[in-house]
Amino acid sequence: MNTIRIIGLGTSDTDKMPLGVYKELKAAGKIYVRTLDHPAVKMLEDEGSEVISFDSYYEQNDTFEDTYERITNTLLKAAEAEDVLYAVPGHPMVYETTTERLLEAGKTGIVHVELAGGQSFIDDVITALKIPVNENFQLLDGTALDVQDLDYRKHTLITQVYDQLSVSEVKVTLLEYYNYDAPVFLVDKAGSIDEKIIESTIAEIDFHVPDSNLLCMFVPRAAGEQYDNKSLGHMINIFDKLVGEDGCPWDKVQTHASLERYLLEESYEVIEAIEKEDDDGLVEELGDILLQVALHAAIGKKDGYFDFYDILASLNKKVVHRHPHVFSDETVENMDDLNKVWTKAKEAEGKKPKVKHEKEYAEAMLKWMKETIHKDIPLHDIITEDDDYETR
Repeated sequence: MNTIRIIGLGTSDTDKMPLGVYKELKAAGKIYVRTLDHPAVKMLEDEGSEVISFDSYYEQNDTFEDTYERITNTLLKAAEAEDVLYAVPGHPMVYETTTERLLEAGKTGIVHVELAGGQSFIDDVITALKIPVNENFQLLDGTALDVQDLDYRKHTLITQVYDQLSVSEVKVTLLEYYNYDAPVFLVDKAGSIDEKIIESTIAEIDFHVPDSNLLCMFVPRAAGEQYDNKSLGHMINIFDKLVGEDGCPWDKVQTHASLERYLLEESYEVIEAIEKEDDDGLVEELGDILLQVALHAAIGKKDGYFDFYDILASLNKKVVHRHPHVFSDETVENMDDLNKVWTKAKEAEGKKPKVKHEKEYAEAMLKWMKETIHKDIPLHDIITEDDDYETR
């Protein structure tokens, strides 16, 4: 079995290349490189090394996935006849998809894969920006960035940005989470004599972007009430404290049963906001519904039975299971098909058919609520008990 040896070329400063790596590359009869766009490759070519580049694959394929698959297949084919030395920028295990694919191939036993050398760009970027990684730090891929990966409490380094378009795509995702004027940095050729740091806001970071495969983006950790208030974890901590031993005298004595009436009251106010087409009011009232859920979850957690994440997991599991026509391969053409899908899903969950008294109740109550709302009768004229949750 032949070997594919993947060796890292290090950062853009060839002076930082370990002597052992340089000697191995120089002694090699033939070197496959993912790209020529690296100072070490140019140096090796100038010194007479035979270099075979995969740059043309990027132009000939429509996606990176296709490109990386083709590079991998070419290397595996070459390894059928001889040992292969394959050089990549940076470190072989830091955002190098071809390494991952070759390692997977190695698990099948068709080739032996070795890793060697290569200083990661991360060290140089951390040094250039003086990032205190011990404060909380994460590394994300700009080509697969998802808003749920973002965490304002962490210093965030984003790789795989290399031109204005890729930076703009990352910017759009960042703006779903961060404030438009949050600080952000672009670092080009970190650690080299040509190192450049561009500081901007998220909203304007794509105005002046150099074309470079040695580029990355950095978003410092943020702090402030505006971020805390959008955090699920922060909400859970608030309600855990409210029902805790040192919490609010009212909240910490509540039970699931004692809170029943407030869910009805808040539901009425949600309907009232909808009927009045009051968007701001709807935001507030839906928040009050979530308040009820959070309070029940905190009580469940205190009693040791369940917590908010159990509720969330149950909800997500049920919704996905009951929508195979969206999340799986089921097909529906009309409402009859849809009702059959739902019935089948409920049966699989062990749900048994029963009389839906709550539907009759909801229909009658909704009619009454709408009439009351449009007659402009205030809710406090309907609620007669003194312990109204919102006025306590």
